[in-house]
Amino acid sequence: MKVLILTTSTGQGHNAAASAISEGLNALGCETEILDVLSVGKRNISPHISSLYSNIVNHTPLLFSALYNMGAVVSSSKRHSPIYYLNSLYSSSLERKLNESMPDVIVCTHIFGAQAFTYLYNKNRIRIPSVAIMTDYTCSPFWEETKADKFVIPSPLLIDEFAEKGIPKEKIVPIGIPVRTKYIHKTEKAVARKKLNLPLDKTVFFCMGGSTGFGNIKKLCVELKKVKPDCIITAVCGHNEKLYRKLCEYPSVKAYNFSDDVDILMDAADVVLTKPGGLTISEAASKRIPLILTAPIPGAETMNAAFFEKCGMAISAKNIKDAAAAAKKITEDQNLSNMLISAQQKYISTDTSKRIAELVVETAGQAGTFGEE
Repeated sequence: MKVLILTTSTGQGHNAAASAISEGLNALGCETEILDVLSVGKRNISPHISSLYSNIVNHTPLLFSALYNMGAVVSSSKRHSPIYYLNSLYSSSLERKLNESMPDVIVCTHIFGAQAFTYLYNKNRIRIPSVAIMTDYTCSPFWEETKADKFVIPSPLLIDEFAEKGIPKEKIVPIGIPVRTKYIHKTEKAVARKKLNLPLDKTVFFCMGGSTGFGNIKKLCVELKKVKPDCIITAVCGHNEKLYRKLCEYPSVKAYNFSDDVDILMDAADVVLTKPGGLTISEAASKRIPLILTAPIPGAETMNAAFFEKCGMAISAKNIKDAAAAAKKITEDQNLSNMLISAQQKYISTDTSKRIAELVVETAGQAGTFGEE
């Protein structure tokens, strides 16, 4: 069976979800291909859109919030948004790719690919079964405009929200957000610290700001040192080269740009502090580690933080000082740490990628289960 997974590089979460699903499908003997839909036209516009996204998020987060809120207002299952028509512009290129690749089933981890794919369905130009993957703990704008045979959402607690937005309830499958195998298996803390050359007798805080290095991680590191002077801090800065250079100036901070060892960095830490990207917090919760959510990008990440806090899986900090204080408290209160981990065990499954892969295989051959325009 051949599966085409459509993603987009606006943040790395959607790509991480695509990789996790690919991993699960490969384990079932399926052939997979991951495609950034913004790269299929005459010009590869993916780097430009990714850069634009990063600049808006880092430099004008209030603008991003306004755009998100505007999208929530205009989004409807009864009409198409401007975003839908923008994504239709490269639909012919996507159609050619589908005709060349001839997948048995399509998986969409980002709204862009789902909308381009829906446009082709609505024009009766393709009939391929599909599965849509939600990567945030809320129904983000425009998903209700799309059509798929199945919509995988992060939790049974969110079924009503997605259904109320216009996604057919019978198509909703509350499996969870897919994470790669390395986030399911846990490395013993002493082994992880040895691999990273970190001391065994110090408190280790791990800070992340996503692929854009969002949030004032430098200030967070300073506050953590204030409340826990002998701590060691590891930090991943993503594309934010300026942040990386600044953090390298601090001897007690071990900074990384991108790292393939984020799973090991989590295993080595006593507490993880991160902005609440849907994939990142799902990966951390799968690791069963105390989690503090900081500086959400306004929009879906605000909802992610609220969901995790409501379920008791993380502490959502209002500001950097609160985040540092909460990190210190966790290291001194084993009961609090245990409560957070217990909630993660209750609400976050560690077999999501396997179950999604099984659903994708099951969905193959079910094309045409939704109507045409």
